[in-house]
Amino acid sequence: MKLMDINEEKTRIRKEIRRRRESIPSKILSDIEESLPVFISAIEDEELRTRLGKAERIALYRAFKGEVPVDGLAKSFMKRGIRCCFPRIENGNMSFYDCESLSDDEFETSSFGIKEPFGNGSKADPKSIDVVVLPAVAYNEEGTRLGMGGGYYDRFIGSFESERPYLLGICYEFQICSDVPVTAQDLNVVFIAVIPEEVYGE
Repeated sequence: MKLMDINEEKTRIRKEIRRRRESIPSKILSDIEESLPVFISAIEDEELRTRLGKAERIALYRAFKGEVPVDGLAKSFMKRGIRCCFPRIENGNMSFYDCESLSDDEFETSSFGIKEPFGNGSKADPKSIDVVVLPAVAYNEEGTRLGMGGGYYDRFIGSFESERPYLLGICYEFQICSDVPVTAQDLNVVFIAVIPEEVYGE
Protein backbone atom coordinates (compact mmCIF):
# COMPACT_ATOMS: atom_id res chain seq x y z
CA MET A 1 0.00 0.00 0.00
CA LYS A 2 1.36 3.43 -0.94
CA LEU A 3 2.09 5.97 1.80
CA MET A 4 -0.72 8.25 0.63
CA ASP A 5 -3.16 5.33 0.68
CA ILE A 6 -1.95 4.33 4.15
CA ASN A 7 -2.48 7.85 5.49
CA GLU A 8 -5.94 8.05 3.94
CA GLU A 9 -6.91 4.70 5.44
CA LYS A 10 -5.61 5.72 8.87
CA THR A 11 -7.64 8.94 8.64
CA ARG A 12 -10.76 6.97 7.73
CA ILE A 13 -10.32 4.55 10.64
CA ARG A 14 -9.61 7.37 13.10
CA LYS A 15 -12.78 9.22 12.08
CA GLU A 16 -14.98 6.14 12.43
CA ILE A 17 -13.52 4.95 15.74
CA ARG A 18 -13.68 8.42 17.28
CA ARG A 19 -17.33 8.68 16.25
CA ARG A 20 -18.14 5.37 17.93
CA ARG A 21 -16.14 6.16 21.07
CA GLU A 22 -17.79 9.54 21.54
CA SER A 23 -21.25 7.97 21.24
CA ILE A 24 -20.76 5.84 24.37
CA PRO A 25 -22.98 7.28 27.15
CA SER A 26 -21.24 8.82 30.15
CA LYS A 27 -23.01 6.38 32.49
CA ILE A 28 -21.48 3.44 30.62
CA LEU A 29 -18.04 5.09 30.77
CA SER A 30 -18.42 5.54 34.53
CA ASP A 31 -19.37 1.88 34.94
CA ILE A 32 -16.36 0.79 32.87
CA GLU A 33 -14.04 3.00 34.92
CA GLU A 34 -15.32 1.52 38.18
CA SER A 35 -15.16 -2.11 37.02
CA LEU A 36 -11.88 -1.95 35.08
CA PRO A 37 -9.58 -2.95 37.98
CA VAL A 38 -11.54 -6.18 38.49
CA PHE A 39 -11.72 -6.78 34.74
CA ILE A 40 -7.94 -6.47 34.37
CA SER A 41 -7.15 -8.55 37.45
CA ALA A 42 -9.39 -11.36 36.16
CA ILE A 43 -7.45 -11.76 32.90
CA GLU A 44 -5.71 -15.11 32.91
CA ASP A 45 -2.43 -14.19 31.27
CA GLU A 46 0.64 -15.14 33.26
CA GLU A 47 2.99 -12.49 31.91
CA LEU A 48 0.42 -9.71 32.37
CA ARG A 49 -0.23 -10.74 35.96
CA THR A 50 3.48 -11.02 36.69
CA ARG A 51 4.31 -7.63 35.18
CA LEU A 52 1.49 -5.84 37.00
CA GLY A 53 2.26 -7.71 40.22
CA LYS A 54 5.93 -6.70 40.20
CA ALA A 55 5.53 -3.17 38.83
CA GLU A 56 6.82 -0.29 40.92
CA ARG A 57 5.91 2.49 38.47
CA ILE A 58 3.14 2.37 35.87
CA ALA A 59 2.43 4.99 33.21
CA LEU A 60 -1.21 5.67 32.39
CA TYR A 61 -3.25 8.34 30.60
CA ARG A 62 -6.26 10.56 31.29
CA ALA A 63 -9.11 9.47 29.02
CA PHE A 64 -10.36 11.91 26.39
CA LYS A 65 -13.51 11.87 24.26
CA GLY A 66 -14.66 8.33 24.93
CA GLU A 67 -11.29 6.64 25.36
CA VAL A 68 -11.38 3.73 27.78
CA PRO A 69 -11.40 5.45 31.19
CA VAL A 70 -8.49 4.16 33.28
CA ASP A 71 -8.77 6.50 36.28
CA GLY A 72 -10.21 3.69 38.40
CA LEU A 73 -7.32 1.47 37.43
CA ALA A 74 -4.83 4.20 38.34
CA LYS A 75 -6.46 4.63 41.74
CA SER A 76 -6.27 0.89 42.40
CA PHE A 77 -2.56 0.92 41.55
CA MET A 78 -1.97 3.91 43.83
CA LYS A 79 -3.73 2.11 46.70
CA ARG A 80 -1.27 -0.76 46.24
CA GLY A 81 1.64 1.66 46.58
CA ILE A 82 2.54 1.65 42.89
CA ARG A 83 3.79 4.97 41.60
CA CYS A 84 1.64 6.23 38.73
CA CYS A 85 2.82 8.71 36.14
CA PHE A 86 0.99 10.50 33.36
CA PRO A 87 2.03 12.07 30.05
CA ARG A 88 2.71 15.72 29.35
CA ILE A 89 3.68 17.10 25.94
CA GLU A 90 6.74 19.35 26.17
CA ASN A 91 8.55 20.82 23.18
CA GLY A 92 6.94 18.31 20.86
CA ASN A 93 7.84 15.27 22.95
CA MET A 94 6.17 13.26 25.67
CA SER A 95 7.39 13.20 29.28
CA PHE A 96 5.80 11.45 32.25
CA TYR A 97 5.27 12.96 35.69
CA ASP A 98 4.44 11.13 38.92
CA CYS A 99 1.13 12.06 40.53
CA GLU A 100 0.01 11.22 44.05
CA SER A 101 -3.66 11.43 43.10
CA LEU A 102 -5.99 12.35 40.24
CA SER A 103 -7.17 15.56 41.88
CA ASP A 104 -7.43 18.74 39.84
CA ASP A 105 -4.56 20.37 41.74
CA GLU A 106 -2.16 17.93 40.05
CA PHE A 107 -3.46 18.36 36.50
CA GLU A 108 -4.18 21.11 34.01
CA THR A 109 -6.04 21.00 30.70
CA SER A 110 -3.82 21.19 27.62
CA SER A 111 -4.58 23.09 24.43
CA PHE A 112 -5.94 19.78 23.05
CA GLY A 113 -8.40 19.52 25.96
CA ILE A 114 -6.53 16.64 27.60
CA LYS A 115 -5.66 16.59 31.30
CA GLU A 116 -1.89 16.70 31.80
CA PRO A 117 0.17 16.81 35.01
CA PHE A 118 1.73 20.16 35.82
CA GLY A 119 5.29 20.39 34.58
CA ASN A 120 6.72 21.42 37.95
CA GLY A 121 6.32 18.02 39.57
CA SER A 122 8.51 14.95 39.74
CA LYS A 123 9.44 13.77 36.25
CA ALA A 124 9.65 10.00 35.96
CA ASP A 125 12.83 8.46 34.61
CA PRO A 126 11.64 6.54 31.53
CA LYS A 127 13.88 3.61 32.47
CA SER A 128 12.02 3.26 35.77
CA ILE A 129 8.62 2.73 34.10
CA ASP A 130 7.72 -0.95 34.28
CA VAL A 131 4.37 -0.88 32.47
CA VAL A 132 2.77 1.59 30.06
CA VAL A 133 -1.03 1.55 29.77
CA LEU A 134 -1.46 3.47 26.55
CA PRO A 135 -4.46 4.81 24.65
CA ALA A 136 -5.10 3.97 21.01
CA VAL A 137 -7.55 4.55 18.22
CA ALA A 138 -7.33 0.96 17.00
CA TYR A 139 -5.28 -2.23 16.98
CA ASN A 140 -5.01 -5.12 14.61
CA GLU A 141 -5.05 -8.69 15.90
CA GLU A 142 -1.24 -8.74 16.10
CA GLY A 143 -1.23 -5.79 18.50
CA THR A 144 -0.06 -3.09 16.11
CA ARG A 145 -1.35 0.23 17.40
CA LEU A 146 -2.95 3.10 15.51
CA GLY A 147 -2.69 6.31 17.51
CA MET A 148 -4.08 9.79 16.93
CA GLY A 149 -1.28 10.68 14.52
CA GLY A 150 0.99 12.82 16.67
CA GLY A 151 3.55 10.04 17.08
CA TYR A 152 4.22 10.91 20.74
CA TYR A 153 4.02 7.36 22.07
CA ASP A 154 5.88 6.01 19.03
CA ARG A 155 8.79 8.37 19.71
CA PHE A 156 8.74 7.84 23.46
CA ILE A 157 8.83 4.05 23.28
CA GLY A 158 11.19 4.16 20.32
CA SER A 159 13.70 6.10 22.43
CA PHE A 160 14.43 3.06 24.60
CA GLU A 161 17.79 1.64 23.58
CA SER A 162 17.44 -1.59 25.53
CA GLU A 163 14.49 -3.28 27.23
CA ARG A 164 11.19 -1.51 26.76
CA PRO A 165 8.49 -1.32 29.42
CA TYR A 166 5.62 -3.77 29.15
CA LEU A 167 3.02 -2.23 26.81
CA LEU A 168 -0.62 -2.83 27.76
CA GLY A 169 -3.42 -1.74 25.46
CA ILE A 170 -6.99 -1.51 26.69
CA CYS A 171 -9.71 -0.99 24.10
CA TYR A 172 -13.31 -1.61 23.14
CA GLU A 173 -14.06 -4.57 20.92
CA PHE A 174 -14.84 -2.32 17.95
CA GLN A 175 -11.30 -0.94 18.10
CA ILE A 176 -9.86 -4.25 16.89
CA CYS A 177 -9.56 -3.71 13.14
CA SER A 178 -7.98 -6.25 10.83
CA ASP A 179 -7.34 -3.58 8.20
CA VAL A 180 -5.21 -1.26 10.37
CA PRO A 181 -2.35 -0.17 8.06
CA VAL A 182 1.11 -0.94 9.42
CA THR A 183 4.27 1.15 9.06
CA ALA A 184 7.72 0.65 10.56
CA GLN A 185 7.11 3.40 13.16
CA ASP A 186 3.93 1.88 14.59
CA LEU A 187 4.08 0.34 18.06
CA ASN A 188 3.19 -3.21 18.91
CA VAL A 189 1.74 -3.74 22.37
CA VAL A 190 2.42 -6.94 24.29
CA PHE A 191 -1.18 -7.50 25.40
CA ILE A 192 -4.57 -6.04 24.50
CA ALA A 193 -7.35 -6.16 27.10
CA VAL A 194 -10.52 -6.02 25.00
CA ILE A 195 -13.74 -4.77 26.61
CA PRO A 196 -16.52 -6.89 25.08
CA GLU A 197 -19.36 -5.40 23.09
CA GLU A 198 -22.08 -6.22 25.61
CA VAL A 199 -20.41 -3.94 28.19
CA TYR A 200 -20.80 -0.69 26.26
CA GLY A 201 -24.12 -1.51 24.60
CA GLU A 202 -23.20 -1.55 20.94
